[in-house]
Amino acid sequence: MPKTYDKIISKLEKRPLSENEFLSLLSEIAGLFGQSASELELIKGSGIPLEFAHNKVYYRPNLTPINLESFCIVDIETNGHNPFIHHPIEIGAIKFSNGKITDTFESLVFCEEIPEYITKITGIDASMLTNAPKISKVLESFKLFLGDSIFVAHNVEFDYNFLSHSLHHCGFGYLYNTKLCTIQLAKKTLQSPRYSLGFLNEFLGIHHQNLHRALQDSKTALEVFKICLQNLPKNLYTSKDLLEFIKSKKEQRNV
Repeated sequence: MPKTYDKIISKLEKRPLSENEFLSLLSEIAGLFGQSASELELIKGSGIPLEFAHNKVYYRPNLTPINLESFCIVDIETNGHNPFIHHPIEIGAIKFSNGKITDTFESLVFCEEIPEYITKITGIDASMLTNAPKISKVLESFKLFLGDSIFVAHNVEFDYNFLSHSLHHCGFGYLYNTKLCTIQLAKKTLQSPRYSLGFLNEFLGIHHQNLHRALQDSKTALEVFKICLQNLPKNLYTSKDLLEFIKSKKEQRNV
């Protein structure tokens, strides 16, 4: 994946930028014949959580209390594991903020053929997708739904990278949303023999049924996420604190 905005994100994670400095960095990206105004609209739609205030640009997780952050818990079912040749056949997502579900997204995706092993895992077969919307329509709606929320998933790299490649392939650009993995968060906050979603579903007493369907798995991942949040160290306040805690090497369970 390209790293178009990595320099800007890296700077913003450390400190706010003046609007002039921010626009100067955008001009470098736009290039000699580009327009910073057009690049500004692109970055606003890229999923990076930005705040514009008092002639400065802020990275929102640095400022936002964890409970007030906008999280989007996502799960996908696909017709294979290679995002370059396969695509999503179902997307489910839940917006979560301030302890409440604020919105949900669910859609099947049209696909002519589904491998038998995928049907065995998910229960989704080609007949269920005959009248489903085309992938470009679903992805456009999903990206609007996601906005600049923090992208949360169980094994986030798979869902995030798969959707990012699919979005780019359909002309909607790559994802640049901040991401959070509930497997890594669970390993930091819960003592469990295993950390797969199916195992945690039973081990934590969630007991959701019909796993391996996108929205249902999103609901289960959300419950895991909520339990993990209850076990966070008391000194974590902002979303940045949470993200850095997950990345830290020190084990810190039962806190």
